[in-house]
Amino acid sequence: MKGYTSLSQQEKRYQFWYLFLLLIFVLLVLSVLFLRRYNSPFSSSDILDNQKLDQMQKFARHQKAVEPMVEKTFERISVLSREPVPQFTESDIQRNINDVANVFEGVGIYDVRKEGYLQISRFYKMYLEDKKILSLRTQDIDNFNKMLSICLVGFKDNTQKVEQKKNAMLSRSN
Repeated sequence: MKGYTSLSQQEKRYQFWYLFLLLIFVLLVLSVLFLRRYNSPFSSSDILDNQKLDQMQKFARHQKAVEPMVEKTFERISVLSREPVPQFTESDIQRNINDVANVFEGVGIYDVRKEGYLQISRFYKMYLEDKKILSLRTQDIDNFNKMLSICLVGFKDNTQKVEQKKNAMLSRSN
């Protein structure tokens, strides 16, 4: 039978450090094996930031090129008065509104701010419709006023005729 052999204090320390270093070595080898194909999010963050800045610059350049068209369209709608809108002017404004809506179509810009131009075009359509409704209502009011003046003239003529008949009847009876 073998006897139980105990280790001295120094041998226990060496054994502890040996096992500890072996554990660290195994952890390093395993981490290299498992994490060598792992894509770090920090390695691509600079690339993503550069792409985002590039997209923002493209958007700003395109926005500066489009800004006069947007302002011109708004001014053309604002200038419309209560008179009926000529058909060629209305179709030109509609074409400009569609251009504003499609200004970023087919352009390789992936910025969420380009959705604002769709909302601007919807606002312009609504504004143009309001102007057309205003001109139609003004036209209707003018027509009603003309009809009222014609009716008032006819009413005055009829009241004068009735007064004349009444006076004629009174003069006959006297």
